[in-house]
Amino acid sequence: MTTPRPTEATAPAQAAATIAPPDPSEPTALIEAAQPEEAEEADAATQVNPQAAATHLSPQELDELEDILLFLGQRVEGVPSWEFLEGFMAGLLCCRRTIEADEYFAAVIADPASGRFEPHLFQSPEQHQRFMQLWQRRWQQVQAALDAPVEALDDERAYAPELFDLRALLWSLSEADRAKMQAEMAAEEGGDADGMQDVPAFAQLWAIGFMAVVQTWPEEWQPPRDRELAQWMDEALEGIEALTDDDLDPPSLSTQADDDAPSVSQQRLDTYGTALWAAYDLREIARTLGPRVTPQRKTEQPGRNDPCHCGSGKKFKKCHGA
Repeated sequence: MTTPRPTEATAPAQAAATIAPPDPSEPTALIEAAQPEEAEEADAATQVNPQAAATHLSPQELDELEDILLFLGQRVEGVPSWEFLEGFMAGLLCCRRTIEADEYFAAVIADPASGRFEPHLFQSPEQHQRFMQLWQRRWQQVQAALDAPVEALDDERAYAPELFDLRALLWSLSEADRAKMQAEMAAEEGGDADGMQDVPAFAQLWAIGFMAVVQTWPEEWQPPRDRELAQWMDEALEGIEALTDDDLDPPSLSTQADDDAPSVSQQRLDTYGTALWAAYDLREIARTLGPRVTPQRKTEQPGRNDPCHCGSGKKFKKCHGA
């Protein structure tokens, strides 16, 4: 990214964080950062970032979140996947204004009758409490990662979204099982069972979730007056929006094991790295600018010889204007 970072231009020195661009010549490191081994990630988090260790979600807990979302999907239309919510969470953390939970949850999981995020949507109070507990722990982990002064995406402290490469799963199946699964997915979504175009590309749902925050609260993403910051913000948003597109290039890398069938292109992996750095940029811009300030309009005062607005019957100059 050619535009200087705001910490180099206008932000206080103590807020600075030097972040290098991803190195396309090292795809393996980027894949490992994107899909860390759970045990290794937990050990690294314990050694480098105690807060991340305390909030780390296990694979079982992530499965638990998905199960809760599947249950909610039976009651509320359009409940998104966890990968979408992971991107949505990152977008909220990069927003200039702190959006409260009741407001942002209502945008993705709302009671059709009230339009609000209601505890009764869950199977039980315990399930609602568990969902909120896991959500808050992941929130703290993502926030700590986005605030860490990392210099490479394979840094143990760096933000690594919880993603699921569905295309990799499909390619790992036999041809018959793959065709069956694609047909089932097409029936659910009303799409085409031929090809991979209807299957979300690597990190696509994460990026769509992030951009959903931008689209839901567009006033919070208006470019600042400073041209340098405005250009920097625009480039960062473009970097994430590019990841919402499909991966149409020939797959050449696997996000799972080296001997698995390729499921992601080199270009896609480069775009993914750019999007992660863009999230760091937007988080830094939000911290630099702070919440938007709504201009206060000065109310017109009555003339000195006009009746006072308080209703006393006196002229303004002899009452509140005295």
